[in-house]
Amino acid sequence: MPTSRLTITGDIGGVTVNSTVTRSADGQISHDVSLPAATAGTVSSYTAGPPEQWTLNLPGHALALNDIVDVYWDAGRRYGMKVVGVVGDDVTVEDGSAAAGDSIPTTSGYAVTASRQTTIDTDFDGDLLVAIGALAAARAHLGFFDTTGVLALSLDLGATELWHWLSGGTASNPLAGKVIDYVVATQADSNVAANLKLGLIYDSTV
Repeated sequence: MPTSRLTITGDIGGVTVNSTVTRSADGQISHDVSLPAATAGTVSSYTAGPPEQWTLNLPGHALALNDIVDVYWDAGRRYGMKVVGVVGDDVTVEDGSAAAGDSIPTTSGYAVTASRQTTIDTDFDGDLLVAIGALAAARAHLGFFDTTGVLALSLDLGATELWHWLSGGTASNPLAGKVIDYVVATQADSNVAANLKLGLIYDSTV
């Protein structure tokens, strides 16, 4: 029977906070993935559409038609963009079926990074979750998709900032009622690959 233990130490508003919580379950799933570095570039042009399209100048990219990418910039991010055009360093994107987030800036020359989504094959019933956690070395995003291909949960991760949920607390299970088939992930750093850790424990029955 796997046991997960989470210890939080620090202070909030000058008040020392030390807490250790423990959960046990019947099974566990763990992923330790290296997310490729994003490609740095700029917004080249914008077409109002519909559909809205952005052409991004991304020197050295390795993107191809129909790739699904996430686009990051200092003040925001947009996920699930579909590559609909590639001409040299210029990559044209528009919303894919699971697009979400902020609207990409339309100003020519605006700095962005773009990253092709990495798919993590993982299967679990959200109703059986006891604990789940995700941690990335860089600013990152995770999208949990159910067995029908519908986005069930979208997570923004700050660099080295743990996201987690534990059963028995005050927060509702974010994946209740969902059967997850796969996760997609990207990271914003264009300099180096970033490690992503995703772990969960689950019971065999609700």
